[in-house]
Amino acid sequence: MGNRKRRQAGGAGARGRSLRLWVAGGAALGLALAGCSGGDDGGKASPAPSKGGGNGGGTSAKALQSQPMAHADGPAHAELLALTPSANNTVTLRARIVNDGPQRIRLSQIFVDTGRQNQVAGLLGSGGLALVDGAGNKMYHPLTAGDGHCLCSDVNNVEVQPGKAQELYAVFPAPPVKNVMVWVPLAPPFTDVAIPSGSAGPAPGQTLDPGSAQLGRPVVRPLIGTSEGAAEAIDQDGNDTRVRLSADVLFALNKADLTPQADATLQKVAKQIDASRGPTVTIDGYTDNSGNDAINNPLSQRRAQAVEAKLKGLVTRQGVDFRSAGHGSADPVADNSSEEGRRKNRRVAVTFARPPEPAPPAAPPSAPPASGGALPVVASVRPNIKSPRELDTAANNLKFDVNAVHRDAGGLVTVNWTLTNMSDKVTAVAAGLGRPQSLEYSGPSTNGARLLDPAEKMRYWPVRNSEDSCLCTQLANRARGELKPKESVTYTDVYKVPASVTTVDVELPWFTQTIPLKGLTIK
Repeated sequence: MGNRKRRQAGGAGARGRSLRLWVAGGAALGLALAGCSGGDDGGKASPAPSKGGGNGGGTSAKALQSQPMAHADGPAHAELLALTPSANNTVTLRARIVNDGPQRIRLSQIFVDTGRQNQVAGLLGSGGLALVDGAGNKMYHPLTAGDGHCLCSDVNNVEVQPGKAQELYAVFPAPPVKNVMVWVPLAPPFTDVAIPSGSAGPAPGQTLDPGSAQLGRPVVRPLIGTSEGAAEAIDQDGNDTRVRLSADVLFALNKADLTPQADATLQKVAKQIDASRGPTVTIDGYTDNSGNDAINNPLSQRRAQAVEAKLKGLVTRQGVDFRSAGHGSADPVADNSSEEGRRKNRRVAVTFARPPEPAPPAAPPSAPPASGGALPVVASVRPNIKSPRELDTAANNLKFDVNAVHRDAGGLVTVNWTLTNMSDKVTAVAAGLGRPQSLEYSGPSTNGARLLDPAEKMRYWPVRNSEDSCLCTQLANRARGELKPKESVTYTDVYKVPASVTTVDVELPWFTQTIPLKGLTIK
C-alpha cells in the first residue's frame, strides 16, 4: 500500500496524422461513456435530445440495464444501451442519461475533470465512466487520439433539461474478457455486461474512427482491493498479492526472533505462495517512527530475514526466489500519531504473484429496475443512536436499506444501499457519510462502507485504483448530500472478496458510528 503511485499517461503520442471523420448515419451498436472532452467541435455542447433520443441523433435504442443516479441536481437515471466490438481492437460503449426531475442536470459536473484538459478523468477529480475487468484487476478508460482528443462524447457545458435525455458514447481498449462491469459516476455499476461478437458502426455524434485514428497510449489502471484482520492485511494489487503481517504478532518488542504464534500465520502465507505462479517473493520489513534510523533500519532488516528463512522452509514449490530488505520507518501505511497507526506500521510485507482464483458460479444479470421504480431491499435498519454529537444522532432521521450484494462474473462484489429521510425536515447526509474522492485505510473510518467476513474476522474496504481513488459513490463528485423529507438516494461500493466468502455483514458509515446489517448473502 503506502504512498507509491503508478501513473499512466493518456493522450500522449505523435501528432499530425489527419483523422478520418465518421458519418453518423445509421444505427450504431456500442455503449456510451462521457469520461472526458472529446471530438473536434471546439467544446460546444451537444443539444439534449428528447427523452429516448441520443446526442442529437434521434435514436431510440432500448436500454439493456437501468440504474438510478445520485446526482445533486435531482433525480435521474443512467441507461446502458450497448457495448460492442469496434475497429482496431476496441469496444464502443453507448449510454443515456435521463433527467427524471424538475430542474436541469449538469453532466460536465460529474463526467469531466476540468483540471486536466483533453485527458481522461478516470476516477480522479470529478471522475468518469470506465470498464472494469474484475478478474484481471484492471480498469479501462476511454481512448484518446494522438493529439489528446477523446474518442468519447463532449459533455462540456452539457445540461439535460427536465424530461429529456442525453446519449453518450466512448471507445475503450478491448479488455481480454467476455464480461465486464461498466462504471458510471453516481450510479450503481452495470454488472455482467457481455461483449458480443460483431462490430460497431459509428455512434451518434462520433467523429473519430478508432480504425484510422492515431491512438494515444491506453489508460489502464490496476485495481487494489484491501482486507484487514487482527494479524494481517491483504492488498490485491493488480497482478500481485501483498500480505502485511503484524510485527506485534510475529516478534516480541524490539526483537527479531519469531514467536510461536508466528507459525500459523506464516504457514497460511506459504500456502498462498505455493498456489501462485510467480518466481519471485519479496519480503519487506518496516517499523513505526519510534526510535531512530540507527535502530529501526537494522531491526526491520533482521525481521525481514527471519520471515524469509521461515518461508523458505515452509514453501514447497520449486524455483522460488526469495528477496528480503528492511526499510525502517519509511513508507508508513497509517498515521504514526496514534497507537493504532503505529501498530499497523510495524509490519513485514510479503509480496508475490496473485494466485489464480476460482471463478464464481455463473449467474444471469438481474433484471434492470424500471425508471423510477422501487429498488429491492434485502436488509433494512432504522438507527437509534444515543450520543451527545448532533451528527451522530442525525442518523436517526434516516432509514438505511441494502438493495443488493452481488458478485459479478469477474469476482467483484457490488453493494448498493439507499438512505431515506424519514423525518419532516431536510437532512444533510454529506457530513455524516464523509465520502470524499479517496479513502482512508489507516483504521476505522467513515470514508466508505465496509464488508465483514464474520467467519475469518476480515474486513474488506472498497476497491480503489492505482491513484487511490475508490470505486464508490463519491460525494465530492456532485453526489446528492442533502435529502428532503421522504427523499431517497442510492450509493454504491465495490469490493474484492474471495469466492469462498458467501455471507458478509455490511457496515455502513455514519460520522463516528457504524450502522451494521448482518448475515447478508452474496448473490
